[in-house]
Amino acid sequence: MRVSGLGRFALGQPVPDREHAVCVSLPTFRDLIGYEEKDPGIRASMRSGYPRFVQHHQIGKLIRHLDSPEQNGEWQRFLFSDEKSCREAIGQYAISSSKITDHGSFASLQVIGQSEDADSIGAFLQHSGCGISSRQAENHLFEIGELDKRETLAQNEDPGRLIKEVIAKAHGPEVSESDVLLGSSGANAFYSLFQTACEVSRPKGKNLWIRLGWLYLDTIEAMNLLTGDDEQVIALDHLDDFGKLDGIFEEYGERIAGVVTEFPTNPLLHACNLERVKDLCLKANALLVVDPTMASPKNAKVSGLADVVVNSLTKYAGSEGDVMMGSLAFPRSSPLGRELFDKTSELICPPFLRDLLRMAEQIPSYENFIEQTNQSLIKVVDFLQTHPKIGKVYWAYQSANQKAFEKQAGPDRPGCVASFETKGSFESFYDRLEMLKSPSFGTHFSICCPYVYLAHYKLLKTEVGRKKLAQAKLSPNLLRLSVGTEDPDLIIETLKDALRAT
Repeated sequence: MRVSGLGRFALGQPVPDREHAVCVSLPTFRDLIGYEEKDPGIRASMRSGYPRFVQHHQIGKLIRHLDSPEQNGEWQRFLFSDEKSCREAIGQYAISSSKITDHGSFASLQVIGQSEDADSIGAFLQHSGCGISSRQAENHLFEIGELDKRETLAQNEDPGRLIKEVIAKAHGPEVSESDVLLGSSGANAFYSLFQTACEVSRPKGKNLWIRLGWLYLDTIEAMNLLTGDDEQVIALDHLDDFGKLDGIFEEYGERIAGVVTEFPTNPLLHACNLERVKDLCLKANALLVVDPTMASPKNAKVSGLADVVVNSLTKYAGSEGDVMMGSLAFPRSSPLGRELFDKTSELICPPFLRDLLRMAEQIPSYENFIEQTNQSLIKVVDFLQTHPKIGKVYWAYQSANQKAFEKQAGPDRPGCVASFETKGSFESFYDRLEMLKSPSFGTHFSICCPYVYLAHYKLLKTEVGRKKLAQAKLSPNLLRLSVGTEDPDLIIETLKDALRAT
């Protein structure tokens, strides 16, 4: 039975009601602020949350088990996929006091607790996606006798191959199963790729990267973290800035290492003229990295132009909302992309087997789910664009970039996401809305995400940060809607009811 995202959900309620749910409810504006301010009462209500941002209770339990009883609390432990990632984290932040322990299938890193070092390692785990999954923690606890049972999963002799086959087919003829790498999350897939791309570009004298569009939080942070002091990232945050790209290529030429973009971008659904960007990259021998996750690679066919395609499989592929995974596709037609394949495969954190098994249970519905949400979103956007209490609406076919998106996707293939602003009280709308309010998208259940509060709350806290958001034309009151498989008329009625409160 499919889970619905329509209705009232309690604070901290996981959706679906499964041990490893990615989505957790933040039902009121007060809860949202309390969550961001790390209110102990709010945090205590959440046994899990969006992975990489909130520590799952099984990971917390494993950490407590590993901490010896005689420890005085001076050290704080973080769980990593391997020792290599621990050492990289130490190097990134020049941490002097640390301890690494190999636990066989994973590793742990200890630094001085309640310190800047601990904050840095927490941020590194979030941006790099190098931590272990809740299923891996659960499995380890089960194997050492600390849990009586674990999740029941259908057996599959080669779940990774099944996943790669479906994803390769979605990308199109430029990508085969053997051209796909799987990572533990979309963030880790990008982090590993960009780390390799920087290492390969430096000996060539290429030290300038272009970020085209306001991209997902951890993509921005990973690019900032991995570029060196003598390297530069030029950010063209808004569609209005895309016209500057030609001038940048004319000025810097062969110095340009590459362009990183999403097609369309998260959360404003902007789409560049990808063919033009490709032409510029070819002339400068620059890498073109494209992430079509927002609309899905099945809709946004970018593999014929991109050198590497990044995709979060947590969305659309993991449509039941309880597994994290990412992929990289290296089209055979791109020598620049293929040059990165082997090194990236060494750096990427492979998914844990039981996460692969869970993804293999869900991915057969991938294509049908996308087709259904394509049609539902068109209907919901038509409602949003005509309602007097709705301000700006952003979706893949918004007039400002409809031609650019349609060139790669064709008509009527927007995916499941639209973002919008209300004209009235944001807080009143948020509290009245009878829909799951949580991060993520691309699930069978509808989700409304208060995007700027969840992704960029730190920027909202300072004048400089608010100015940066304003320059990117990101309103604090932006809401990102992910339509599920519920009747679109019911989704519309739910939105209509909440708008009465504004």
